[in-house]
Amino acid sequence: MKNTKEMQAILTAIYCINLTGNNDKDITNLCEYALTCCTDINFRMIALQTIGKGKDTIMPEISKLLDGETKFKKYMEFKKK
Repeated sequence: MKNTKEMQAILTAIYCINLTGNNDKDITNLCEYALTCCTDINFRMIALQTIGKGKDTIMPEISKLLDGETKFKKYMEFKKK
């Protein structure tokens, strides 16, 4: 797999966005499994930080995480062309 270092940020973003929206149990379980087994991230701490926050509130934090750890922004810019 290429760019494995980006996976922590991507999984964290997916997990957080899911917790603020419909909270699909399958996505939650998959993210929790991946965060537990493949990273050093404590998903329970992430969940605590999302309590009471909506997607609009959390997206600036998610964008900052993705901008710092991934090339997602560049990907989205290329996709718009």
